[in-house]
Amino acid sequence: MKLIIIVSVMTMIVLCLLSDTAKTSAVSAEEREPKCDIGTTRRCPRNYDPVCGSDQCTYENECLLCMESQKKNIHIRVTKNGRC
Repeated sequence: MKLIIIVSVMTMIVLCLLSDTAKTSAVSAEEREPKCDIGTTRRCPRNYDPVCGSDQCTYENECLLCMESQKKNIHIRVTKNGRC
């Protein structure tokens, strides 16, 4: 009886770990490079089209994500459209 309980618990743990791994893979598959079209003016439009960056910050639009990426000299990708 104890053996059945132990095997059942271990199976549930393995299934939970596999489930979390699948979710992590799905999120990273959605990541993409931002469309950085800043140009010579170095200004961004004021449109509100939020994106979630790989730094887990929400940006008002992709242009602002690009500006922050260049300002901080780090590579920030778009993880999803919309707020984080």
